[in-house]
Amino acid sequence: MSGSVKTLMGLFGMTDFLMPLVLDDLSDEQARERSRGEVGPSIAWTVGHLLYYRVHVLNLLSEESENPYEASFGKAAATDGSDYPSVAELGEAWLSVGDDFMKVLSSKSEEELDFVSEGGAHDERSVRDQIVFFAWHEGYHVGAIGTMRKSLGLLGPAEKVMALREADAAK
Repeated sequence: MSGSVKTLMGLFGMTDFLMPLVLDDLSDEQARERSRGEVGPSIAWTVGHLLYYRVHVLNLLSEESENPYEASFGKAAATDGSDYPSVAELGEAWLSVGDDFMKVLSSKSEEELDFVSEGGAHDERSVRDQIVFFAWHEGYHVGAIGTMRKSLGLLGPAEKVMALREADAAK
């Protein structure tokens, strides 16, 4: 496996580590609560949005398939969330898509990552550049999830990690 692939897997792996932590103590009601005075996205929408882009990157790396998250989370704005999947369903979907994603990503060569495509949403030229953008995009949204969690009176991602470390150390 190439160094670039290992680095990319590390970036996406961080989100894969954090996502179960930020979902494990959320109720469906909390996950659907909209941010920014009820006009912004919810945690549920944000996770669905990230799932949409994970499948988008999978399609960039392999054979294109239908994206089941496109209608609700692709180009659609956040709603009241009444039709969003439950927290449990989002968590299961994350694990499933994440497994497929890492398998496909780990199989790529430097040459495949260097392939120049038609350009990404922000004028990225190579497949690698597009994947790097989406890794940044995930980090941005995980930060937003942290802010939304804090507004709900819950621990943010870093605090969840620290609590997990403390619990492991106490064992």
